[in-house]
Amino acid sequence: MKDRIHAHLVGLVLAACVRGAWAETTVDPAHAYAYAANAGWVNAAADVSHGVQIGTSYCAGFLWSPALGWIGWGSAPTNGWLYTNLSGDDWGVNHDGLGRLTGYAYGANIGWVNFEQTYGKPRVDLRTGVMSGAAWSPNVGWISFSNAVAHVRMARLETGPDSDGDGIGDPWEYLMAGGLARLQAGGSDWDEDGVPDLAEFWAGTDPLDALSGLRISQFARSGGMDQVTWPGLPTRLYRLEWRASLAAGDGWSDSGAGVIAGSKKGSMIRTVEAPAAAQRFYRVRALMPFSE
Repeated sequence: MKDRIHAHLVGLVLAACVRGAWAETTVDPAHAYAYAANAGWVNAAADVSHGVQIGTSYCAGFLWSPALGWIGWGSAPTNGWLYTNLSGDDWGVNHDGLGRLTGYAYGANIGWVNFEQTYGKPRVDLRTGVMSGAAWSPNVGWISFSNAVAHVRMARLETGPDSDGDGIGDPWEYLMAGGLARLQAGGSDWDEDGVPDLAEFWAGTDPLDALSGLRISQFARSGGMDQVTWPGLPTRLYRLEWRASLAAGDGWSDSGAGVIAGSKKGSMIRTVEAPAAAQRFYRVRALMPFSE
């Protein structure tokens, strides 16, 4: 693969990556540095406008090193949501939604940089945004995203671009609906399950499946404890919130469970203290990774 597309990229990396990339880096400027043992510090935020961006399914932007130059993570996948890494027009670093990064970055001065999950295992923690692991360059060696001195941290997860302006990230629309025509803003509800398309995007549920939605599925109260169950996903975080009434002036409060990591098991269960005689209303709120 690398030999086939090398000729397309030499001298064109910066221009190719800027095309279609997001507005600015998702890197926390206070935690921006990776490290290459043979080249020193590598700035993941770069000049902010062109720094690394991790999205819901793919990455973009650049690392910058005085010794190595620009190292591009890709721009925009041909299919809208995932790089195939099979041609000079479709290469980059993918994000599997669970924090794992795979694929190829490229630097005009160093060639290909491999992101894989066997040895280096580069990833981003969906709860904290902190990166770990390393990527491998045959010409430079390991580029490490965390060490005893510093680490790279993402301040947010990029959900765009949003070319049709419906508030739903294009990559998610391409992945879930195969294009941008089906899902819409406002109260549009393609699968007619009572959950608008936009709400399904933020919850990560399937907008084409009426059985997929973020709802409290079970509730039980016993001995001053309330047990709440809902369908969860490993690609989202959650908050379980409560209020004493549905009156306009009575707002939502955290249940005490804090930010809850999603689960691969499907069902999320949390038990919280509640006075036996107290009336409580509960809701579950989905959060994008490292948004709180």
